[in-house]
Amino acid sequence: MSLVPSLVVSLVVGGLAACQPPADDDPSSDSTGADDGGPDDDARVCAAAPLPTVEGGGCEVVEAGQGGLLLRGTALGQDGIIRGAEVLVRSDGKIACVDCDCSDADGRAGVTVLNCGDAVISPGLINPHDHITFANNPPIGDGVDRYEHRHDWRKGDNGHEALHVDGDASRNEVLGAELRFIMGGATAAASAGGEEGLLRNLDAGGKLEGLTSKVADSDTFPLDDSSGEQRDSGCDYGSDPTSAASIVGKPYLPHVAEGINAAAANEFTCTSSRGPNDLMGPTTALIHGVALRPADYAEMKEKNAMLVWSPRSNVVLYGNTAPVTAIDAVGVPIALGTDWVASGSMNMLRELRCADSLNRDHFGGHFSDRELWLMATANAARATGASATIGTLAVGYMADIAVFRAKPDADEHRAVIDAEVDDVVLVLRAGAPLYGDDALLAADGVDGADCESFDVCGTAKRACVMKDTGNASLAQVRSAIEANYPLFFCGEPDDEPSCVPYRAGAYSGVTALDGDGDGIADDADNCPDVFNPVRPLESAQGDDDDDGAGDVCDPCPQDGADACAG
Repeated sequence: MSLVPSLVVSLVVGGLAACQPPADDDPSSDSTGADDGGPDDDARVCAAAPLPTVEGGGCEVVEAGQGGLLLRGTALGQDGIIRGAEVLVRSDGKIACVDCDCSDADGRAGVTVLNCGDAVISPGLINPHDHITFANNPPIGDGVDRYEHRHDWRKGDNGHEALHVDGDASRNEVLGAELRFIMGGATAAASAGGEEGLLRNLDAGGKLEGLTSKVADSDTFPLDDSSGEQRDSGCDYGSDPTSAASIVGKPYLPHVAEGINAAAANEFTCTSSRGPNDLMGPTTALIHGVALRPADYAEMKEKNAMLVWSPRSNVVLYGNTAPVTAIDAVGVPIALGTDWVASGSMNMLRELRCADSLNRDHFGGHFSDRELWLMATANAARATGASATIGTLAVGYMADIAVFRAKPDADEHRAVIDAEVDDVVLVLRAGAPLYGDDALLAADGVDGADCESFDVCGTAKRACVMKDTGNASLAQVRSAIEANYPLFFCGEPDDEPSCVPYRAGAYSGVTALDGDGDGIADDADNCPDVFNPVRPLESAQGDDDDDGAGDVCDPCPQDGADACAG
């Protein structure tokens, strides 16, 4: 989506949490955190595992303390899975240890001990892109049209029907949207808005909830084209485009190349080294990038830039999304964001579900479960410039943590990808509870007894809305947000925007003769397993090096010899 500003990026995914302090934020890192082997290849099993199971698959207090928490369960650590792990949270809200045994770690004495059995302990999810001031709109379902450029739906240009949305959500509506994200396991977002309390708002000064990272810059119109200019060539847009000098040293999230026509592709040209204002660099996380081509993501790789991917919104608006398989293959890190409730996902769990379904049904399973999870954690932290403080379970990082019920006989990352809101056992921000199971938050030592109780899909929960904001109750924010759309759903949300690529007369899903659903029969498709329809910006399926392998499934899309030279 593209009506208001976006953000920036910075990630760290090195060394396990055992006892290493965080390095300085390193935006020049180009690590994707990718798994070379299967999702469980790097799992580590502690000698004491398995832990005693907890009824209902949640957590229970086994020892009440006076400050700090020790969580025992399966940890999704930065170097892999640790079964039977201990995650120690000091009373200052920072992680002191992630290992098999934290008994000798600083801050261990006197903490409350939680047994989470086989539940999965993850960093809190981070949403690197949303427009939360539009939270007062209902979703568009399957959509009213399929567009070629964002200005088509913004302005009703080129014979299209415009979307009618209101971007003036009230304070309580915004807090309701923040709670909606928290119920999905998120602890932070760059959402071009936000209010004090609940989520860390990473692109809003004074609303980072104690985080010391730089405030990200969400830039919706880096070319100053809000009036609706579409240009196939040339960079004469508005009179006040964002300059390279103005973004130095801060996380930067610009909307670029949002659409599937030549005008969308030209936006990258004009914000890259080929244009008058080169905005690509190690603190840039490009939002959307649907119209990117091989030369574009090659430059992003060279400049250590990132992509923030919003698949649901892309698919329902344009019938297509960023060429993420190719972007990943060249080594550009990818983060995952919801965009907005109108055409995107209501929380990060639903956006993960969309990415997972596209990966399974249209991308040939290109991404592992761990890679999808990284898009919503460590990679999202990098995208928002917060990778030295959140997004990873590691010593010295803030204890922004979400605990999920395990999925039987599944990789532990599936506990996050397949979770529903009632599967979210506990959400902590700097070690303080924001949401979780009722009995757990009410227990001695957890500090959630004064949080507000409610039923979520038949599971008793508590949300710490009044406790954290000081002046807004759960009932007030729920009433405000539900005037337009419910706070949560049990299962698939009503009128959720479609995540199945569709364009009338071109393609409408997977068929027996078209296994990736791009409208081109497998025997004529240059990438039969990976979705790559002909875009209006091209005359045929993308094949930049003319070697017969389409760009989205070519490991070297600019090298006809497939040697990936240089």
